[in-house]
Amino acid sequence: MVRGMDALWILVACFTVYSNSFENSFHYDDEHSIEKNIHLRDLGNWSQFFTDPSTFSVDASKGMFRPLLVTSFALNYAWGGYEVGGYHVVNVLIHAASACLLWALVGTMGGGRRMALFTGLLFALHPLASEPVNYISARSESLAGMFYLGGLVSFTMAYRQGREPFRYVSWLCLLAGLLSKSSVITLPVALLLLDGILLHRIRSEWSLREAASRHGVYWLIALVYLCSILLNRFLTSSLANRVRGMDEQVLTQIKALAYYGKLLIWPYGLNVEHQFSVSSRFDGAVFLSLLALSAFALVLFGLYRKRMRITLFASLWGLLSLLPVLIMPLNVLVNERRLYVPAAAFCLGLTFLLQRLSLRRYAVPIGGGIMLVFALLTFQRNAAWKNDFTLWEDALEKAPQMPRAHLYMGNAHKDAAFKATAGSSEALGHWNQARAAFRRAIELQPHGDLALRALNNLGAVSFVLQDIEEAERAYRRAVELNPNFADALINLGTIYHERGRRAEMGAGRSLLEQSVSYYERALQQLPNHADAWANMGLAYADMGNRQRAGEAYERALFLNPRNPRLLTNVGNFYATLAQQASGKDRRRALEQAGSYYRQAIRLNGSYEAPRNGLRYVEEVLRTLP
Repeated sequence: MVRGMDALWILVACFTVYSNSFENSFHYDDEHSIEKNIHLRDLGNWSQFFTDPSTFSVDASKGMFRPLLVTSFALNYAWGGYEVGGYHVVNVLIHAASACLLWALVGTMGGGRRMALFTGLLFALHPLASEPVNYISARSESLAGMFYLGGLVSFTMAYRQGREPFRYVSWLCLLAGLLSKSSVITLPVALLLLDGILLHRIRSEWSLREAASRHGVYWLIALVYLCSILLNRFLTSSLANRVRGMDEQVLTQIKALAYYGKLLIWPYGLNVEHQFSVSSRFDGAVFLSLLALSAFALVLFGLYRKRMRITLFASLWGLLSLLPVLIMPLNVLVNERRLYVPAAAFCLGLTFLLQRLSLRRYAVPIGGGIMLVFALLTFQRNAAWKNDFTLWEDALEKAPQMPRAHLYMGNAHKDAAFKATAGSSEALGHWNQARAAFRRAIELQPHGDLALRALNNLGAVSFVLQDIEEAERAYRRAVELNPNFADALINLGTIYHERGRRAEMGAGRSLLEQSVSYYERALQQLPNHADAWANMGLAYADMGNRQRAGEAYERALFLNPRNPRLLTNVGNFYATLAQQASGKDRRRALEQAGSYYRQAIRLNGSYEAPRNGLRYVEEVLRTLP
């Protein structure tokens, strides 16, 4: 009963400190992995999640093999659609479960009730958990972390407490963790460390048979997993293609390790995009980082000499859990969510370190002070995740030279411009700020994937602002960098589409056909791109091909049923059909048009185009017999 109350305290602490996060919006990667991901809308697709990495995202090029993560998103959708609060509740529950597992781990390691509760609460309140909890797509970190901790707890219960059935639970935890995120691949090594440092089972006389009986299954599961993802090519292009040389990677990650250590100890000034750069030479920052890491190595040696086994294990475990992201050259150099498991290790090590320092008289004020600071920092950090503007304004304030922050701030202004009344000063202001942000992102990073997205968005904004020349230059530059970049191809098609509309009959049809060819090229790369299908429908409608237009619009609506602009265009399509029809066919087309206009109005009440369309449809319907 008492232990159950401790777990309840941890749960209450999690929901209290994250109480201001439940209405926070979706953010950046959530768009392609959740909001536009058609695979999540039918739980019947669950088997595909385990065989097809492309189900991770609406964009097949961003596919990842994380079937349990995708399943959790699909369950969220089944329960509440795109109501963001439900996703946040699940994220908090997962984090609370992880904190409870850390609490249980302390208990299995011989820590007392107070130590276990302190460790669980410390992790529950640690500000570094705020990104995996607030950012829905970062659920991969907390979900994988939960299974990682579950594997450690069940292994310890099996081999320290003699509860043999729990070894099967630890096998399942490893498998589930790998199916959530590949970084759990380090768990078998962590269990070896646990066995050797805490359970005292690794000795020179330790037989190979005994080692295999205790650890063989874990290594077999990890090996089968690695073979599966390699043979089936379950790796994203970003992981498969090296983004920097090994020398740059080593120097950069030396800095990153020291930086991560600072964040763990003092998690102040957290940011979704830290001011961090690639190191191509041995400079002062690398030197200072090496000194810090050397000091850490001395601390580890001291822990070993003083037989502070749990703190030693926690330190090595935290370092080990970071190893995959340190080795793999990723586009994002440092990332707070990568510290989810290291933060758990830090809390474990800190608890036992404080206990060995004979600070029991001051345990309550010290522990309470740390938890209070962590809780306040976390609660404050949640506010930054409220919406895209708050998130990226915070990022730019702390990291003004990072191109990604400018890119996503531009996206926030672009989305706001679409929601504002067309032609209003508010909309124009957002368009101009978006263009400035994209130009700055390109200036800071003229090549690479980020540059592609910034160029494409710059073109889109310039197009809206009637600067067609800048728009076309931006699109063509993007296609030069990547000939298969679907978004730029779609937007080039849009430029030809507009020119075709304004040209004379013969030339106009030729331009419209060229626009369709660009849309088709884009759909070869991304067959589920809703905008490409929508634009193709509009082009076919302008060409007079009603059947192809209807088919394209139907596909676009299936992929993106909540887009007011698309719904309005489909309404316009049926309104045009009505003008060319008579009798019952005319009435049916008008009623269909009205239905789409009403859906658009419900989604965006300030959008004037569907209101005008609906008024026209209702006037015509009143005149019909």
